[in-house]
Amino acid sequence: MMKSVFVTGTDTGVGKTIISSSIAAYLSTVKGLDVGVMKPFESGIETAGDRGLDDTWILKTASGSEDDVNEINPYLFKAPLAPEPAAAEENASIDIDLVTSLYDRLAARHDVVIVEGAGGLLVPITERFFYADLIRAWRAPVIVVSRLTLGTINHTLLTCGHLRSIGAKVLGVILNDTEGAGDIASRTNPAMLKKYLDVPLLGVFPHTPDLFGKGVNRERLADLLARNIDCSVLED
Repeated sequence: MMKSVFVTGTDTGVGKTIISSSIAAYLSTVKGLDVGVMKPFESGIETAGDRGLDDTWILKTASGSEDDVNEINPYLFKAPLAPEPAAAEENASIDIDLVTSLYDRLAARHDVVIVEGAGGLLVPITERFFYADLIRAWRAPVIVVSRLTLGTINHTLLTCGHLRSIGAKVLGVILNDTEGAGDIASRTNPAMLKKYLDVPLLGVFPHTPDLFGKGVNRERLADLLARNIDCSVLED
């Protein structure tokens, strides 16, 4: 069993938190694993006391983790920006060694750790250090989350190509139906990506508006993943 899965996206707003939390819920409730989660950098939160239903809280609840929120999310910024400019806005500095130390601690404590990125691979964390560099440093297997709608072919192929260029292990791609458009692009994109991807297309996560409107339902998340996504890659 792999020790971690890094969930990246082709862009912001593609639903990485939905997929990350569903994976965490599936592995913990269906497979009975001790699952840790990590969102190393989160932005767009005014104060720690106002977190509410943010990405970190969703991940923690979906996994059943009892880890301290500051281990799961060591860096929280107010501005809705990439980590490098968000930190600059607050005159803060980011310590990659600290983040790696926390990741190693979580990996040692749990059967598996689900790590959620922000934006895409080339979002800067510190000067000239990107999420792709974090994936490479941690040697974490990757799941790519992509939109179902128009534009996804280019973004998905570019993302997977870059991961291949840095030697990352890509478990597969999940298309997330964030818009529920049902248009011709959404209907044809899965087949086109199957044709051109050199990694598995794991399935299409269905359109689920207001999924977290009443909190986090771990069983529902696990069921949505199991019914729509090839989960065998998570069990190797």
